[in-house]
Amino acid sequence: MTDSGNPARIGVIPATPLRHYPARMPTAYLLCYPSSAISTLAVAADTLAIANTLASMQTRRRGGATPFQWQLVAAEPERWHAAAEVMRTKVSGLRALAEADGDSLVVIAPPLFDHIAGLELLLSKIGSERAALAAAAANGALLVAPFTAVALLVGMTLPGPWRMAVPWLIANWMRAAEPARRLPADQAIVRSGNLLSARAMDQVHALMQQAVAQTAGNALARTVGNTLLDQPERGAALKVWLKHGDPPRESVVLRARRYLQQHLAEPYDLARLAAVAATSERTLLRHFLKSVGMSPLQFLHQLRAERACHLLEVTTLSLTAIAEQCGYQDMSAFRTLVRKHTGLPPGAHRRAHSVRAELRA
Repeated sequence: MTDSGNPARIGVIPATPLRHYPARMPTAYLLCYPSSAISTLAVAADTLAIANTLASMQTRRRGGATPFQWQLVAAEPERWHAAAEVMRTKVSGLRALAEADGDSLVVIAPPLFDHIAGLELLLSKIGSERAALAAAAANGALLVAPFTAVALLVGMTLPGPWRMAVPWLIANWMRAAEPARRLPADQAIVRSGNLLSARAMDQVHALMQQAVAQTAGNALARTVGNTLLDQPERGAALKVWLKHGDPPRESVVLRARRYLQQHLAEPYDLARLAAVAATSERTLLRHFLKSVGMSPLQFLHQLRAERACHLLEVTTLSLTAIAEQCGYQDMSAFRTLVRKHTGLPPGAHRRAHSVRAELRA
């Protein structure tokens, strides 16, 4: 496996006959830990489920391929049983992750943190998870690291001269921690050794396409991409085409969450959100509240507050520019949002937590 730059879109990968799907597809281990973005693992599991369905429909001989299987892995499996039930799988301890080999792939959930000091504290508490990751890497498992998940690999002894994508959120921290490693800042997705990484959260779909291509072949990856991921407008007809009836609850909520994450600066529109999630407004509100514990609007306010804090800490943008990027034209409302989330007004939060204070000196 060799390093490559920006990966080609799945749509232009040379086609191979669908009957060439591998006889056995790999097991995916989805790593979760305290303060991890479990929703990213749900996206990974959804992608693998779609790949399984498409492979079963298009393989010419019945039972011609063993589908992808996946499971959560965690240091304390009992804490993650509810998440495992939602993803219709099981949860195992870190030993399963440490024993993952070249026929496996490992998806790492990105960490959730308020500032760099919080990230460093989190990393100091998950030494066993990072040790299991290092073991899996040494065994040849394919590691998939979306967005800030690469933070778990920083400072780790990895086989070969691995390159990693550089998320803007932790770029300076990564370069300070890994001065000798090649960290290409201009590549959305980086494939290097047995590591696939992406610099932005909205690249998770493309990253999983690459993982499917690398582990199950280009033909299946092209089909997954052309069906749903590269052309999201086809998703509305997916339930009819796959004959699965109404989309499952977690998919409705996941689509809504993803849309809010990608459009957090736009005005809130419940009708539009329900259309994106392919359900009614009432059903979306009920499922969202049950799954997330808050309404879509409350979730959007939380996303905006988190984005505001990150921008205050790692950029030199003006408060007005940050407010606009977070969907606020009214500075009073923006200040209220930040104060409610952090206990401090925006300027005070920036002075207290900025990781780039030297650039504003």
